Amino acid sequence: MGSGPDAKRWWMTSLATALPAAGLAATAGALDLGSYAGMMLGGAAAACLGALLVFFQPRLDEKLLGRPSIAAVARAFLSRALAMRSASDVAVELDAAAKQTLGVERTLLIIPSPDAEQGIAVLGGDGDESPAVGDAEKAFQWLGASGVPWDLASLGAVRDDDGARATLDLLERLRGHVVLPLRHRGLLLGLAVLSEPTRPTDGSKEVAYRSLGAHATVALANTYLDADARGQTKLSKAFDLATAIQEALLPEDRTLKRAGFQFRGLVRAAAECGGDLWIHHDLGQGRLLLVIGDATGHGAAPAMLTAVAKGTVEAMRQAAGADLDPARLLSGLNRAIHRAGRTRYLMTAFAAVLDSHAGTVRFANAGQNFPYLIPGDVARRLEQLVARGNTLGAEAEAAYTTQSRAFQLGDRLVLYTDGLVDAGSPYAEPFGEKRFRSALMSMAETPAPKLPAAILSAVDRYMDGRPIFDDVTVVAAEVLPPEADSGTEVSYTTGPGGRARGGTRP
Repeated sequence: MGSGPDAKRWWMTSLATALPAAGLAATAGALDLGSYAGMMLGGAAAACLGALLVFFQPRLDEKLLGRPSIAAVARAFLSRALAMRSASDVAVELDAAAKQTLGVERTLLIIPSPDAEQGIAVLGGDGDESPAVGDAEKAFQWLGASGVPWDLASLGAVRDDDGARATLDLLERLRGHVVLPLRHRGLLLGLAVLSEPTRPTDGSKEVAYRSLGAHATVALANTYLDADARGQTKLSKAFDLATAIQEALLPEDRTLKRAGFQFRGLVRAAAECGGDLWIHHDLGQGRLLLVIGDATGHGAAPAMLTAVAKGTVEAMRQAAGADLDPARLLSGLNRAIHRAGRTRYLMTAFAAVLDSHAGTVRFANAGQNFPYLIPGDVARRLEQLVARGNTLGAEAEAAYTTQSRAFQLGDRLVLYTDGLVDAGSPYAEPFGEKRFRSALMSMAETPAPKLPAAILSAVDRYMDGRPIFDDVTVVAAEVLPPEADSGTEVSYTTGPGGRARGGTRP
């Protein structure tokens, strides 16, 4: 922390701002926390302290200690990541961000060399290439399979593993303390090696590791795509050393509950490196963002294009918050995909903001299949959310239109990629829209979390063991009734007049 006037002012200001929370907590204890008044005051103390830590303390750190918050540095790093054009740029920016947040003396960025015969390149924080580190393939493969940050202490706890020992040896040669695997969708794009952090001393250090690692991954994916589009490297060769097991950077394969909605997405990749993605974010104020996308082609390039898309969505979400507009989101995505893919790689996408307070869904489309809405009212017919727009990346600038419709209790929204309706081609008649609509109509009473698996089962029955040659992604969402809690899955029955009414099932 250091000493001096600013440090003393930091301590005094921090203590002064914590006094209201401490006073509320003391009063709550005096009144008995089991009483209604005690619980209310205790909750107020927790809320006051939370506001201090989340909103005030980072600004205090920055003003008095010259130390920007981890979140602020991560946001700035991410915004710059989308404009980086070389791995050297990434190394320089990562070094600066790590020094600001963690107080490290130096960072190294290890990447597969653009020249496949050169093996591995090591870039220092000054952007210059350092000498090769020898055989690191075993460490690369082990870190690619684990995909999580490691420091010397955690590696020492599993040093009986050959991969862990190889990673310890790598850190020793590089005089490193922490290694961050930069991995996306089955590809280990690189490793970030940091010297020992000198701050922070609390659990936020892990937050910094994961934030810096995720954003450096986006930056590297962007630079590799740019180099490949300009013909400077072939991705299929550049990542021979870095291929690992399929990465689940996609959301978890389970029922999720956010912002008054429950939803689930399932992805069936046709190859180790897929080009499908789906994203969700709780925007606040009862609003949920859902994005589904499909990058053209197969292999490393489309997989990395999804990393660029995820980083762009995250940056725009952080900037706009609850006011994020689907059309503006797609316009921003279009610029990022065009810059990264140089029209060689394209992506289709559909963006929707579900609003539980207004009972609406606002949406925009960039060449993606029209989603379906299964109404909770059985008197209403199955419908599609029709909106049109150019494929992402085809032109430098593209405008999209946000549309809106009602989305209420019992309604279910189904998003999907074209691999679903195209299943069967090119060697047989595809599953097609007609069969898909028929399957959805037969699922009129199926809760949203069960729809993706039911839809994929219908496709599997049609395929009868034949392979599917494209990625398939299905996402379904619905409004949670007010009484639903986080431990229940919601189902629906048809009430009087054909209206859906909520029920719960443990």
